[in-house]
Order: sequence, then C-alpha cells, then structure tokens
Amino acid sequence: MSDQRVFARYRANEIRLDLQNVDIKKFKSGTTKKKNALRKIIVNLTLGNYNEMIDLLPEILKFWQIEDDLEVRRICHEYTRSVGSMKPKLTDEILPFVLKDLRSKNENLQIMALRTLIFVPSPPFTSEAFKFLMSLINHRSDSIELTRTAIYSLVQMDDFDHARISGLLEILLDIVSQSSEEPTIQIAALNTIYAIHEKHQDMKPLGISIDTCFNLLSLLPNLNEWDKGLLLEALPASVVPQTHDDVFDMIDIVLPQLQHVNMLVVLNTLKFIVYLLNYVDRINETLVKRLSSSIVALLNKPPELEFLLLRNVILLLLSRQTPLLEFDVSYFFVEYYDPIYIKDTKLECLYLLANSENLPQILDELEQYATDIDIQMSRKAIRAIGNLAVKLDDNAATECVHILLHLLEFGVDYVVQEIISVLRNILRKYPNKFKSNIREIVEYTDSVQEPESKNAMLWIITQYSDILPNYMSIFQNLTSSLLEEPLEVQFSILNSSVKFFARSPSAETKNQCMGIIQLCINEIDNPDLRNRALMYDRLIAVSGNIGVTNPGISILQTIVDGKLPVIELNSKLDPMVLEELELNMSSITSVYLKPTSQIFRGNRTKLLPQSPILVTDREALKITNYKGLKNKGDSSTKGMPKRTATMSDYDKPAEKVNQLKGKRKSTLNGPSKLARKPSMLMRRLSMKNPF
Repeated sequence: MSDQRVFARYRANEIRLDLQNVDIKKFKSGTTKKKNALRKIIVNLTLGNYNEMIDLLPEILKFWQIEDDLEVRRICHEYTRSVGSMKPKLTDEILPFVLKDLRSKNENLQIMALRTLIFVPSPPFTSEAFKFLMSLINHRSDSIELTRTAIYSLVQMDDFDHARISGLLEILLDIVSQSSEEPTIQIAALNTIYAIHEKHQDMKPLGISIDTCFNLLSLLPNLNEWDKGLLLEALPASVVPQTHDDVFDMIDIVLPQLQHVNMLVVLNTLKFIVYLLNYVDRINETLVKRLSSSIVALLNKPPELEFLLLRNVILLLLSRQTPLLEFDVSYFFVEYYDPIYIKDTKLECLYLLANSENLPQILDELEQYATDIDIQMSRKAIRAIGNLAVKLDDNAATECVHILLHLLEFGVDYVVQEIISVLRNILRKYPNKFKSNIREIVEYTDSVQEPESKNAMLWIITQYSDILPNYMSIFQNLTSSLLEEPLEVQFSILNSSVKFFARSPSAETKNQCMGIIQLCINEIDNPDLRNRALMYDRLIAVSGNIGVTNPGISILQTIVDGKLPVIELNSKLDPMVLEELELNMSSITSVYLKPTSQIFRGNRTKLLPQSPILVTDREALKITNYKGLKNKGDSSTKGMPKRTATMSDYDKPAEKVNQLKGKRKSTLNGPSKLARKPSMLMRRLSMKNPF
C-alpha cells in the first residue's frame, strides 16, 4: 500500500472492515494488510482524528491478546499513549496488557511498556510506573538499555511526584560516582539529576566533585556522540574547579572533542571551555585559534545548524572586550544561496568583527550587497554601513559616508531612502564633519516616500537650515500633503516648523509655523498630536514679539531646539546577562540572546559558582603567546616532569576547512603540545601550561 493511501483520514468502520477482511489462510499477505490497517489508526491519531479512532479500542485489545509480532505490539502501545494522553479513563482496561508486556523477558517489549506507563497521565498507570522504577533502580537490571530508559523516565515522573523522585537522587549520584557502572548508565544518571535540578528553583545547585568529574571526562573516548553531548552539557556550573591545574587538565581532556563532526558535541565542548576560562587569568593564544578553527569547520553545515552556530559566535564576540575567537572576516561573507536568516546573522558577525584593519574589506563586501537584487538584503547592508560609521572612529565614518554617497548616485528609490535614514544617525554622531555634503543629500528630497526616510530628511533640513538658502521651499514641498502623512511624519513636520521659527523668527517662519499648528489642531483627530500643537501654540503666544533679541524667543529655542546628545550604538550586554548566556550556550537562549527566565518562566537562573580562583573581572583574562609561561596557581608542581607531547594534529578541524566554499584554509599552523589521552597519573604529576 502506498503512503498516500495510509496517510489519509478514515472512518472507524472503514478500518474495522479492513481488519475483518484479513485472509488468515494467506499468512504473508494477510499480515501485511493487517499491519497497514493498524498503521492507518496511528496516522489518524497523529492527524487528530481521535473521535473516530477511539471506537477501535476493542480491535486493538483483540490484536494485543493474539499477536506476538513486535511491530503490532509497538502500534498497540502507540495507540494507548495517544488515546491515554487525551482520555486517560478509557485506557484503564488496557493496563493488564501493558503490565504483561512489562513482565516479559523481551527487552524491547519491556521498554515499550514502561514508556506507555509513563506517557498515560492516569493514576493506575502512574502508580505502576513508580513501582517498576523503584524496583529497577534499587535492584538493577541486567539490561543496560532498560535501565537507561528507566533512569531517563524519572525526569517525566518528577512532574507527578517530586518528593518520591527526590528520594532516588542519592542513588543516582552514587551511580554517577561509581566507575564500575556502564558509561551510558552513568551519563543517563547525571543528565537526569541535572534536568531535575534545572526544573526546580528551590533545589540546591547540582554539585559534582573534581574526582568524579575527571572520571566522567575519562569516559569521553568510549561514549557515543549523544552521550558526549549530554555529559558536556551537564558539567558547566556543576563542577567547580579549585585550582588552575584542574582547569587546564579539564581543557586538556575535552579539547579533542572540538574536532567532532557533531555540532552538539562541539558547542557543548565550547560551552564547557568558556565556563572554565572564568577560573583562570591567562591563556595561550593557541587555544583561541583552536576554538576558532572548530567553529570554522562547522560553517558548511545545513542552514539550521549554521544559524545556531552563528548565534553562539555572536554571543562569544559580545562576551569580552578581547574576544575569545579570531576569524578571517571572509568566512562570514554572504553567499547568494544563503537563507535570509543566515544573511542577517552573518551581517551581525561582520559588524562585531569590524575594526580599522579589516574595515576596507568589509565595506567592499557590503557595497556589493547594497546593490543586490534582493531589496531586503540591500537595505540591511546599507544599514550595516551606517552602523559601522557610528561604531568606529571618524576616519572609518569618512569611508562609510563616501560609499553611501556613491550609492546615492544609483538613484534607486529604496536605496536612496535607506541611505537617508542612516545618514541622520551619522550626522548626529559627527554634526560638523560632513556639512559639505548636505546639499548633495537634500537633492534627493523628491525620492523619499517612506515615513522613516521622510523623518530623516526633515531632521537633516531642520538641523542644517543655516547652510541651505532654499530650506523653506524644500520644507514646504515636504509638508504639502500634511493631512495624508503618517502620524510620525506629522509630528516631525510640526516640530520642524516650530524649530524654524525659534531659530529665525520672522513673519514668514511664523506664518508657516502657525499654519501647520492650526492644521494639527483643527483638522487632525489624533489627541497626542493636537496636544503637542496646542502646547506649541501657547509657547509662541507667550514668547512675545518677533525678534532675535526677544528673551521669550530664546526661551522658546531652548525648549524646542536644545542640544542633542551624541548618538552611541551600545553592542554590549549586561555582565550578569552575559554570564547566564554563556552558561546556556547551544540552547534557545543563545539564539534570542535573552536570559532563560524571560523565555522559560520556571527554569533556574544559572550563575557562576564561587571558587577561590574565580575571576570576577571578565576583562582580566589575558591572551599571551609566550609558550614557556607556567601556571602560577599551584606551587606544588615545581620540579615535576612535563607532560609528554603525543599529538600534533589538534590544529586540523574534523572537516577540512579548505573545503569550505572552496577557498578557505585553517588559521592554525603550529603543532599542538597536548596529549590526546592524558592519564590520571600524568594529570596529577605533570607541569601544566596555560593554553
């Protein structure tokens, strides 16, 4: 049967008829028809056709009794979970069959039955699930997969009875600390404890001893990629290093995971290393290169994964004044086939990476994007050029304005309007630097149609009216359709007219100003605009006669035309927010760059645990290239032999970087000084070098 016939809505009578027409004599064809009919039930439950499928409960029970086929049993359990989640009372008569599978000697059946007991929110099911879990965890099963499933199930059972689950946490901690346990069981126990602690803010933060942490890290070579990711996710903020040697040892052990092809493993490794760097005051620049290389190697992943990676890159670039990452900006140049969300994020990366050295290279690229046929991309590129002019020094601003003026010559409407909008911010930052270009900018008055660009043009004309001899005619041209303009433009026109009068009090400016005020009072219904116009009307009335020497006019000018503060673009986040974001790297919080409490209300706010070696000043971390620098945190290691260097390929990413877009190479050249698998004895006896 084709998927098209299976994935469709059916009535219960149609599926019941299919089940009754199964030819028992023809075993093979009959089994196939029976399974297809049962698949239709699950598909219809997935499509939300619950009312019809609930009527097929007797047929499900019938097949549950007579069929031993594993796939049929799997469908029966899936039916129970789907129906039980919507109408738990209907599944009470299924419970004996689920318990029979739970006591089976077949491991797969036991796992399916346990999951069914957990997913159905019915007291009888929950009670039986608790009984089985308590017995299994206290006495242990020979089945590793069943034990692993049972341990992970405790996270969901915690929602039903937290008190009973809390009594098992000590047992799980013992499992984590026992090196004789199966590695996958240890990781399951650790991740379960971590998840339960994260759900309850009233619980103490999870704490793991240093020795237990090193025992768990020693398991990394033997773990699958899923367990590696879960282990490295749970360790930050759970283990608190007490000496610099502990920090360097942990970094030493997890560094090879940066070469992993799985992004979960790489990002969680990166998170763990960034967490550990809060407990040292200096590192070697080689570590920065390795961190950067691991990220570059993942830039050719699918767009969804690349987006997550780029958001975490932005977080790391924001975290410190001296970034922990060093990139060639060309890695973040936009490709024509990139989705729009990747293009936006790459533009953010280029903005954060920009400095006086790489600015020409970035501006050349942004100028090309500004002439792109994609209007949205063109606007964002122009906006990025304007933001760079405000962010960097005046020399950079000169280069940016030169490019913007060059783009103005194209005369494309949306390009002109976006450029006018960003030029307003640049002129606020450098009010006297680009006066010679004002007349050239004002020539494009007829091209501005959008509210933001009109507001920007009105502001420019108002601020530089002293160098524009025909500013009144330009202003009248912009105000000719006052009543049809959007509200924000009407506010700008009103403010500009009053400023003109305050700066150059004359009969012409007063008539112009009062005409606009009367229109706003009598013809426009918006109460905010009318109140603003009434306020200006009274100010002008009490200011007295027209004249520059009139003190009333000077007071009016002080009120409506005061000096504006210099505009600044703040790209830094609050230190407490950054601390929490670093501890939640590779999660959804790193995508939004917002604290966890603003996204998930019940989640715990993560903070750096206190330690004698905790560096409270984030900017105190120094990056040095002196290879002979020794760790000063522990004097007991003096005279000890150095760790033997046994690996020379740390600088090569897991995926060759020169395959990335066919033109990039790894930034690392020197061989690594780290051993691939440092033993516990070498960890205790060797002299440590900061990375």
